[in-house]
Amino acid sequence: MTAPDAGASVDHPVLAEPDDLARLRRLAQEQAALRRVATLVAGGATPGEVFTAVADELGRLIGAEASFVARVDHPSGEAEGHMTVVGSYGEVPVGFRIGLQAGMATTAAVRTGLPARVDGERLAQGPFGAITGRLGLRAAVAAPIVVGGCRWGATVAATTRAAFPAGTEARLADFTELAATAIANARAEQELRELADTQAALRRLAELVARGAAPEVVFAAATGEALRHFGCSTARMIRYELDGTATIVANEGTSGPHVQVGHRWEGYPETGLTETVRRTGRAARVADYHDVPGGDIYLREGLVSAVAVPIHVDGRLWGMIAAGTGQRSLPPDLEQRMGEFTDLVATAIANAQSRSELVASRVRLLTAADEARRRIERDLHDGAQQGLLALALRLRTVAARPDCAAIRDETEDIAAGLREVIDDLREISRGIHPAVLSSAGLPPALRALGRRCPVPVETTVRIDGRLPEPVEVGAYYVVSEMLTNAAKHSRATVVQVDADASGPTLRLCVRDDGIGGADPRRGSGLVGLKDRIEALGGSFSLHSPPGEGTTVRCELPAVAPHDG
Repeated sequence: MTAPDAGASVDHPVLAEPDDLARLRRLAQEQAALRRVATLVAGGATPGEVFTAVADELGRLIGAEASFVARVDHPSGEAEGHMTVVGSYGEVPVGFRIGLQAGMATTAAVRTGLPARVDGERLAQGPFGAITGRLGLRAAVAAPIVVGGCRWGATVAATTRAAFPAGTEARLADFTELAATAIANARAEQELRELADTQAALRRLAELVARGAAPEVVFAAATGEALRHFGCSTARMIRYELDGTATIVANEGTSGPHVQVGHRWEGYPETGLTETVRRTGRAARVADYHDVPGGDIYLREGLVSAVAVPIHVDGRLWGMIAAGTGQRSLPPDLEQRMGEFTDLVATAIANAQSRSELVASRVRLLTAADEARRRIERDLHDGAQQGLLALALRLRTVAARPDCAAIRDETEDIAAGLREVIDDLREISRGIHPAVLSSAGLPPALRALGRRCPVPVETTVRIDGRLPEPVEVGAYYVVSEMLTNAAKHSRATVVQVDADASGPTLRLCVRDDGIGGADPRRGSGLVGLKDRIEALGGSFSLHSPPGEGTTVRCELPAVAPHDG
């Protein structure tokens, strides 16, 4: 084995050159900055917080006095003509909208997909002229942000120095390329949260519809969900009527004298959202109501900008939902987000409207049937009954004549039979439609039912004045049917009837102490009662455990529905 040469030099690590150290330091700083941004994303930060963090880290990395992240706008199908600042470090405000003009570093970066710089006077001539002059900025660099293969936006940095050092564009592009991953992840997280939030909102609306909530309640709930979902200061729903007018059906947030829910929506500008959506059937945006003739009404309400999207139901333009704010800028993708939300909400609106139309149809059928009963009752009373009564009187007259002694007994028997037929007709006509209900109202009619019932009835009525006729008829038939059931089937010893209309609701309770076990599925009239009460916008509940009697409770609106 050969011994090492004592005079030979020993290898030592070569020290890095200063430039290498600087590159390593910059790389470490970039990695640390990206880790901080990634930590924000993993912690569930909103996209706005992530964008601001990217702008802040970028400004510190390259020594810029101002930096920002801007997103390309595509409102209403517009081409790539504008960008909106979504995150800022320095003086450029979030929400500031930038027109992509020739000669701007931002324009060059977005349209070429390459980093670009602008120095000197050209910087002061663009849309940042006022900010540039106030801060003394003299140079700017920009790099495109590519997300999902598309040019999503750009990062921009500016300095008071005459120019950024050579290689700044490359550093900016490298950092931006890596930051784009964090931006994409933040967007994905936000989209998942919005999807979950949307699904939860739709579940709440579906539950309302399933419970039979009135359309007005569903409209208000959907508008409230939109207000919460999109974070604006106002949301309202407008319905377009077939006669060319519009009705405001719900409003959440700011308001004013012109906002009267349930009434005509009038006085809106010809170039505003309501008319634009009606005319085009597409989403519309007002960037600033100061620029809209007739927009003062909204400015007084505290609104500056707004977005509206159409609501289509069964292929027809049904109306629109609008969201507004007191700021001069709304998110550039708000139309798309609202459109996706509204497309789903339209299903709930259609279901609520269909149910309302079905209920209205059932009410019309009930009203028509009740009118037919009244007409039959009148015809029986004024026609058949009177005719039979006249015949009975004639027979009595004949029987009283001295020359008819031979047939007196027979004619009296016939007259008695006719009286029985008349009594039967009276009972039939009373069951078809009680005259006392039409003439005197519900309280006397319920007391009359109690007097005729073979089972003792304790009747308590607290009703002042008349109720809507369909409500009186519905309540009457509930009590009539339950008293009949108690007499025929329940073996009850007493029935309690309680009717109270001291508020806006008629509360009706019929309770017996019979054997219970009433089951609507066995073909009793209970199903028809339930249908009738629900068709009138009321509720019907039955409690009839075996051996514990039967109780029916109903609630009905004691006031006529308002026709908005």
